[in-house]
Amino acid sequence: MPALILLAPGESTEYPTGHGRIRFRKYGDVDREFVRAAVHAAEPSADGETRVALATLRPDAYPHAGAWLAAVAACAPAVADHRNPEAAPGSVRLLARMTRTHANGVPRKSDGSVSWSVPGASTRVWPDGRVEVQRAGCVVLAVRLEGSGWDSARVAAVADAGLRLLCAPEARHMTRTSQPSGWAWSSLWAGRSFDAASEAVCSCGWRVMAASRLGARGAAAEHVRKAFAGPPVE
Repeated sequence: MPALILLAPGESTEYPTGHGRIRFRKYGDVDREFVRAAVHAAEPSADGETRVALATLRPDAYPHAGAWLAAVAACAPAVADHRNPEAAPGSVRLLARMTRTHANGVPRKSDGSVSWSVPGASTRVWPDGRVEVQRAGCVVLAVRLEGSGWDSARVAAVADAGLRLLCAPEARHMTRTSQPSGWAWSSLWAGRSFDAASEAVCSCGWRVMAASRLGARGAAAEHVRKAFAGPPVE
């Protein structure tokens, strides 16, 4: 990834990725500079369109630009078009891993956007594909996702990537456990059976099934303990 701070105002550069190229251009002057980064799909659409996202990066975002834009490119749809993403903010919120809770009833703002926070950072998603990730009340990462190929899962992955970059260390391992199914009618036993199984899931992607919710909570606690344990002393 190019050193964005070294670009001169008006200068452009490109960076190839395995998912498509990213084109950078710096605007403004020394005191009010910013970089626009256009993420392109690997293959053009029928009308020649290739851009799938346009990010605006202020100087405080430059250190995170590489990992952020690589995640955007990796999640991007293979084909670009001129339409808005086919993703609802509420669905994006429920699919995101970097959340404290996945309960329904996500509060929606008057402009249709949905926001949520984790320790140290917050994010907001709009119906038109805009995603912003903030740290300490300042917009650090902002991107406009373009094209109908951006579904809720892809947008959630972009939001997750930004939150994981900016959040406090303890937020990188937020766990939750699923509600057991409980009693249900079983065709095998010609009656009711009880399912106490529960899944433990972490925002880092780790997951495991346990025979009970208590067991799932214990596995989650052990996962967090290992995640924050330092390397063994030799």
